[in-house]
Amino acid sequence: MAGIGFELQKVLKQGGIGSFFKVILAGSMVVAGPWILTILGIFFIGKFAESELAQFYKLFTAAIVYSYAFSLIFFGGTHYIFTRYIADLIYEDKNREAGSALIAFSLIVTLVAGVIGTLSVISLHISYMPYNLLYKISAVVLFIVINITWLLMIFISLLKRFMAIFILYVTGMAISFVAVKVLGHSFMTGGALLGYALGQTFIVFSLFFLVFKEYKPGKLVFADFFRYTGRFKYLLLSGILYYWGMWVDKIVFRSMLGTGIQGTFFRLFDRYDIPVYLANLTIIPGMIYYIIVTEIDFYLHLKEFLQGLHNSMYRHIQQKKYAMLNSIKTGLREQGFFQGILTAVFILLSANISRLLFNGTLDVPTLQIVLGGVFFHFMLLTLLIYLFYLELYVYAFYASAVFFGVNLVLSILIAYYRLYNLLGLSYLAGGVFASVLALVLLMGSARYADKILYVRNST
Repeated sequence: MAGIGFELQKVLKQGGIGSFFKVILAGSMVVAGPWILTILGIFFIGKFAESELAQFYKLFTAAIVYSYAFSLIFFGGTHYIFTRYIADLIYEDKNREAGSALIAFSLIVTLVAGVIGTLSVISLHISYMPYNLLYKISAVVLFIVINITWLLMIFISLLKRFMAIFILYVTGMAISFVAVKVLGHSFMTGGALLGYALGQTFIVFSLFFLVFKEYKPGKLVFADFFRYTGRFKYLLLSGILYYWGMWVDKIVFRSMLGTGIQGTFFRLFDRYDIPVYLANLTIIPGMIYYIIVTEIDFYLHLKEFLQGLHNSMYRHIQQKKYAMLNSIKTGLREQGFFQGILTAVFILLSANISRLLFNGTLDVPTLQIVLGGVFFHFMLLTLLIYLFYLELYVYAFYASAVFFGVNLVLSILIAYYRLYNLLGLSYLAGGVFASVLALVLLMGSARYADKILYVRNST
């Protein structure tokens, strides 16, 4: 991500309000494009396409929410391996191989996601809904498209056409909205879901076009990716447990407290789901700040340190190492302060948000707890990225395991005892404990980074 940060810095240095908004829009699409547009899309479709969805709006929403959730639950860990693989290819100037890897892994994901999606919709007994076969086919298509979108997100950070990417996302979402209205009018919820999937498909094919303009694919190779999976197993496991930790409380609360949809395994729990969707939007400014400021500063210090290991005296290596350590400390402090201010502001405005956007029906205490959870979730993510940079994958795995374990156990207890006033506490506690562990492991290991890297490169 440091590469996109450098490019956004250049734009920001041009000055003017236009450059500022360009950075905000481009940064938002890079760090959370699918998430932002999905939340906004569901919100506006629910407001302005209610008649097209009729009484089956929950089936429409569930298909989208579950597609995003399970795309990360099933494939989140492999995204980490794929990112590492692509990063190594780009570093070695193997751009053609990087384009080929995107095609190869997209084919694998399409096949696996297609099987998972098909098996899932077969279990749906929704003959009571008109055009239910169209709904099932659309759900499978959407699930595949979402999984491919996550892969393309990795390449978006390598491209420099910020406004083109933003326009593509907005256009795709506009197509989804119009298609939901048009197809939903003729084919009800099945048509509406197909319309939504068509807009997302437009985004995917447009991004493929942009990527292949710079990374023209060559011969397809599948073996290298599987070799990376075995080589970086703790990176894979940390990704799996991180995403499981991010979703486990939602799954537990939906399963034990939520309302089921007739004939499906879908369950929704709006009392918790909606505060979660809103709270996660507050992470976006912090992520933009991270890629523009925090990560670049760390990356430059890390680069100097690594170069110094090869051609500097011991004293200079130590100086560069401690400069890197100070960069980590400063970055965490400033990042925490920046995100903390945002979190505090939204906590104070929670009641107003509920009143203005939801006519006072939003569970304000739950939103406030989840906002705190998002803050620590973001700090954990920042710490994990530092661990990944230093290739401390085992420690990242430990922190992710704590995040998942704490969230799982506490969410089950909260749901079992019906502690509605504590919804979100498991997510908050998981983020706190995992962040503390990650911080301790990071700072303890970073002090010996020169020895760790020397031993690793010598074996």
